[in-house]
Amino acid sequence: MSRAGLAHVLVFAGLLAGPSRAMGAGFQKVSAHVFYMESKSGGWNTGAIVTTEGVLLVDPPPEQELPAMLASLRAVTARAVRWVVSTDYLAANAAGLNVLAKQGATVIWSKELDRLAGSAPQADPAQSAAARPQPRFLISRQMQLYPGNVEIRILALKGKARTAGDVIVYYPAEKALFVGGFLTSDGFPVIDSAHGEGSAPGWIDALKQVIDFAPLLKSAMPQPRQETPPAKAAEPEKSPEELVPVITAHGPPATLQSLKDLYAAAQKMRAQASRFVKAGRSREDFVKSLPSDVFGRYANFESFAGQLYDDLQKK
Repeated sequence: MSRAGLAHVLVFAGLLAGPSRAMGAGFQKVSAHVFYMESKSGGWNTGAIVTTEGVLLVDPPPEQELPAMLASLRAVTARAVRWVVSTDYLAANAAGLNVLAKQGATVIWSKELDRLAGSAPQADPAQSAAARPQPRFLISRQMQLYPGNVEIRILALKGKARTAGDVIVYYPAEKALFVGGFLTSDGFPVIDSAHGEGSAPGWIDALKQVIDFAPLLKSAMPQPRQETPPAKAAEPEKSPEELVPVITAHGPPATLQSLKDLYAAAQKMRAQASRFVKAGRSREDFVKSLPSDVFGRYANFESFAGQLYDDLQKK
């Protein structure tokens, strides 16, 4: 299908279930058309991309919190919600997707996310119906939307990562990336290896997919060389990677640079874990061997390291 045809179809196609998801003070501006609402009590952040043809929401809140979220969104734009993306089945099962679908929004999921959402155990049987919102559009791998002639990319990550159905969203025009629960803004994620079929080694591979999905265009023009220092000390210039916001499920946005740093640390951790597994050394010895100057700044690194060792030992 052509890009225009796909956009036409999409435009006109008509954490666990339990946690509280009280929202923050309102949507915060990340770039000209990108916003996010931060959860203040352990729930999922909600992202928004505002286009001339409507709003794309990422990980909307539960039904009881939708009115407050939509009121906050109206302070940003009068345009309607036209598309909704859930980044994994945990966010999908906790969200008020049916309400948005009945209001005319198209829910976009991956096929694996759809499978996990439909089979996940529900804390509240009434939520089982919400696991299959209508209408919904399922993707196998990747798709693009072109509302108002701007591109929005949606990617279903290959293989098992935090779950087997992780989805991310990228807005190239303003270099903004939405990853939901795939990672946290301050460290390693909790791998859902039970119902979500996640894998710690798979998550490391998927993190490389995420980084490669947000390419940076660097100028081919040579930059003028500054012969003399400025009269006043200026703030250090940020790298292109530091200018790419990454909206996660919890906390303030990270950056593409922090993702690259985390990937480098994860690669070192995997190499160390492989050596310990091959040598027959214990899980406890491996976790204790990780240098604090490399891994200590990352939240949840000990739990992730243990999961990584266990997963590698099973191979």
